[in-house]
Amino acid sequence: MVTRVWAGLAFLAVAVAYGEKRPAFEVASVKRVRDYSPIATMNGDISHGRLTLNNAHIKQIIAVAYEIQSVRIEGGPGWISSDQFQIDARAEDPETTETQVRVMLQSLLEERFHLRLHRETKLLPSYTLRTAAGGAKLEPAQQQGADRCDRTMDGGRYELVCQHVQVVTLTNALAIMLRSPVVDQTGLTGDYDFALSWEGDDMYSGVPDAVNKFGLKLEMKKVPTEVLVIDSVDRPQDN
Repeated sequence: MVTRVWAGLAFLAVAVAYGEKRPAFEVASVKRVRDYSPIATMNGDISHGRLTLNNAHIKQIIAVAYEIQSVRIEGGPGWISSDQFQIDARAEDPETTETQVRVMLQSLLEERFHLRLHRETKLLPSYTLRTAAGGAKLEPAQQQGADRCDRTMDGGRYELVCQHVQVVTLTNALAIMLRSPVVDQTGLTGDYDFALSWEGDDMYSGVPDAVNKFGLKLEMKKVPTEVLVIDSVDRPQDN
């Protein structure tokens, strides 16, 4: 089974017992992307004990490792939002689970990026994604393929086009655009194709109305939210 990871993917942190040595990849390559592109979207996958990430900022890599939305990661130097990296890593056992691969990525962040972080709970604005009274109007995916969401901007017009995605991918994309955590409470479990489009003075204000067109609604309130705070991180050497 292949689990693909795309921009901003994240959920709940993987717990490792205090003092327990995390498992590590058998081989791992980390390279900085020299031709920086601000519109390049992170993509990659986890399958058969192997992890690949392309065009990934540090916050996005941490989000994958700890299964937490990138908007719940705070601190760190300015370059963590501009430098992009390519990671190709493999566990010794091809039957290594997705959870184990994510823990190995935590080890990689500690070893190659010298990442140190801690957890805090803060009262933050947070969105809940629910189905509207008339029910969801998402169309099932028409064919198998790579699950992904791509954003485009043209003047004051914005679009989010998603192919073969589950709602969790949508919530992660929405969290990036709204700059706040988004929790899925729709109960939807299928794979969907859809395109959100809206116009406005900024990327954020039209998102709720765009979501409403698909029988979904966003509700916002402040709730206690766990965040990861970066204490220190270094640029790695290419290898």
